[in-house]
Amino acid sequence: MSRPAEANVQHFIGYVETTTDALRLIMAARLGIIPRITRRLNDSERRSMIRSGAVFVFCVEESGIKRWTEGLSWSPSRIVGNFLMYREVGERNSNRGADTTLLPPGTSTFRVAPPSSPANPHYQGRSDAGGIRDPSGVTRPSGLIKKTITVKVSGTDHHLVSYYREEDVTRGQLHRPTTRPDIMRLTIPPEMVRATNFRHPPHVEIGPDGNAHM
Repeated sequence: MSRPAEANVQHFIGYVETTTDALRLIMAARLGIIPRITRRLNDSERRSMIRSGAVFVFCVEESGIKRWTEGLSWSPSRIVGNFLMYREVGERNSNRGADTTLLPPGTSTFRVAPPSSPANPHYQGRSDAGGIRDPSGVTRPSGLIKKTITVKVSGTDHHLVSYYREEDVTRGQLHRPTTRPDIMRLTIPPEMVRATNFRHPPHVEIGPDGNAHM
């Protein structure tokens, strides 16, 4: 069976904090700098790859994936900026191939919590690492947070799905794409921003070279 992504390129393991981070990673995946998912993960791959710091990028047309599943149970989604965010709930399913199960609407209420002040030199004071709180207590202690965004590129939807644990971010164990020079050298085409109807468009300046700078 073929691998779900390119095996000869360096994976990005880290934290996607901002929309600009996501755009850079999607561009890096399109150019083959980091792997992109080209088919649905099997059970074994889900068990080994779904962990704190994992980031997956895939194009619907190329991969055929219309619904991303990993066999974990999640809270209802919460809009945070341009992202949808979920918290892991309950016990982990031993069958990681099962569809993601969402709690019924209204099962629990959520609020956006103010960011903490972690001892992380890369932290810029606007992290949403702990942006979802569930006062009902059904979330899994030290469970994963899932953060997703969809960007339209050349008329097709590209999805980024990232996973992290709040404590891994606040302790500085997961770093942003800004720590990867090969990713930071990339320029973001203006159409990546224009073609996507972001709730909160990232600030873009067009330089003398005609490229977008964020």
